[in-house]
Amino acid sequence: MGSIWHIGIAVPDLDKGKKELGEVFGLRWRPARVRKLTLADAAGRPYAVECHVVFSLGGPFAVEVWQAIPGTPLDMPQAGGVHHIGHWVDDLAAEARRLDTLGYPSYATAAGTPLLNRGPAGTLIELCDLHSDRPSLRDLFPPGSEFAGEPLLGSAL
Repeated sequence: MGSIWHIGIAVPDLDKGKKELGEVFGLRWRPARVRKLTLADAAGRPYAVECHVVFSLGGPFAVEVWQAIPGTPLDMPQAGGVHHIGHWVDDLAAEARRLDTLGYPSYATAAGTPLLNRGPAGTLIELCDLHSDRPSLRDLFPPGSEFAGEPLLGSAL
């Protein structure tokens, strides 16, 4: 298992969510991004989504905020609050299997790759590939990672 590197929060309005969380926690933000991807839920139903997302600056872990996409795995949690905890993983498939044996079955995939697993209490775990560069988030990779370093804030997630 890798280290926790972000907490994901779905909000109804991205600008309002950034403002509120920024004021409460003194957060500053990286540039917002639009990420287009196709997710599949646990039943295999596909969802083509356009996710408007932003990460906080600084660490040791980041706050990820995105505008909720109703009716998809990126909707607001029913009880509100934190949507998921993201952690770095060396082997996505192996970690997805490990979580499944712990009672955290697959909740969503992206392009057939494990993405989210849901625990018995509803906690979602995002599996984040240590071997996939995210240039604008390089400062959030664990020390010693091949991608750890200064963020390239003008680049894609």
